Amino acid sequence: MKNKLKFFLLLFVSGFIIFNILIVILWPLITTKKFSKYNPYSEVELKSLNLNKPNALKLYLETWQRERLYEYDEYTGIVESNSKNADFVNTSKEFGRKILNKDCSRNIFFYGGENMFGYNVTDTQTIPYYFKEIIDSKYFKENYCIYNFGRGTYNSTQENLLFIKHILSKKILNKDIVIFFDGVNEKGNREVLNTKFISDNYNGLHQKYWLLYKYTFFSFIKTIPSSQLSELLIKKYINRKVEKNNKKELDYTDITRVFNDNIKIRNSICNKFTINCYNFLQPFPELHGKFYNYNNNIIETFDINKDLEFYKTYSLLREVNGVFDISDSLKNSFGISYIQKIYYSPESNKLLAKRIYDYVKRNLN
Repeated sequence: MKNKLKFFLLLFVSGFIIFNILIVILWPLITTKKFSKYNPYSEVELKSLNLNKPNALKLYLETWQRERLYEYDEYTGIVESNSKNADFVNTSKEFGRKILNKDCSRNIFFYGGENMFGYNVTDTQTIPYYFKEIIDSKYFKENYCIYNFGRGTYNSTQENLLFIKHILSKKILNKDIVIFFDGVNEKGNREVLNTKFISDNYNGLHQKYWLLYKYTFFSFIKTIPSSQLSELLIKKYINRKVEKNNKKELDYTDITRVFNDNIKIRNSICNKFTINCYNFLQPFPELHGKFYNYNNNIIETFDINKDLEFYKTYSLLREVNGVFDISDSLKNSFGISYIQKIYYSPESNKLLAKRIYDYVKRNLN
C-alpha cells in the first residue's frame, strides 16, 4: 500500500513538473504564432498612424508585448519598463518617452497617464513630441528640452509624487515649465496597480526567519506557469463577467476632493519653487471626438450622454479651480480621434499639442 502511494505521488509530482515545463516551452511559441498574422488596427486606424500592417503590428507588440510591460517605481508604484533601440516605442525611467534633446537652455516637463505617454502611437506621434516640433519651429534660437513623463494608469496623485521626486533630484529647476494632463484616470484614493501583491510580499519577507516558508510557499505556487495559465483563463472567462456584474459605483465626492487637493498641492509647490505649472483637463474617450466603429465600419461621433460614469467625472472635474479645460480640442478633427477607441490618435495628439502651446507660449519668451 505504501509503495503504491509513493508510486502515485511520484507520478503526480513528475507529471506536474512535466506539465509546467511544457507550458514554459509552448506558451511563448503559441503567443508568437498568434501575433505573427495578427491585425491589431483597422484600415482607418492604419491610415491615421501612417503605418503599413507589418509596422503597425510592430508598434502594437512594442507597446503591449514587451518582456515586461511595467516595473516597480518607488513611491509612484509602477513605470513602463525600459525600452531602447526599438523602432517605435522607446522609453526610460530617467528620461521618459523618447524625444531627442540637446544643449538644454530651459526644460518643459509633461506629466499624465497613458494618453500622455502615447499608447498605440509611435515616439514621433505623442503630444510632447508634436509640442517640441512647434517650439523648435517658433523658437529656433533657443534650445528647449521637452520630457514626456506620461505613464500608464497614472492619476493626479502619482503625477504629484513623480513631480516631487524630480524636484528633489534637481531634474526640475527654477523657471522650468511643467504641464499636467489629467481627467480620465481620476478615481479618488484608489490603490496603485498591484499594491496588494507588493504589500503581501513585503509583509511576508519581514517575518521571523523560521516562518518565512508560510508566505514564500504561496508566492511560489502563484508564480509557477500552471498557476499563471489558470489565472489567465479565469480572468478571461470568469472574472471579467463577475467584475462587470459587481462593478462598484464610483465615489464622485472623493474623486473631486482628491483631484482638487492635488491641484492645490502642486500649485503650492510650483509657487514656492518658482516653477511655471499648468493643469489641463483632457478630452475623455466615450465623450469627446470621433471613433471608428468596427461593427458598422464607419467613423462616428461619441454620444456625450452614453457613458454616464465618464460624463459625471468630467462634469465635476471641469469645475475645479486652476484647471484649463481643453476637452473640446478634438471637435474639429477630420479623422478619428482615438486608436482602439481609447488612446489618442496622432491627429488628436497634434491638436492637443497646439492647444497646450496656446496657453504656455506667454511663458516661453
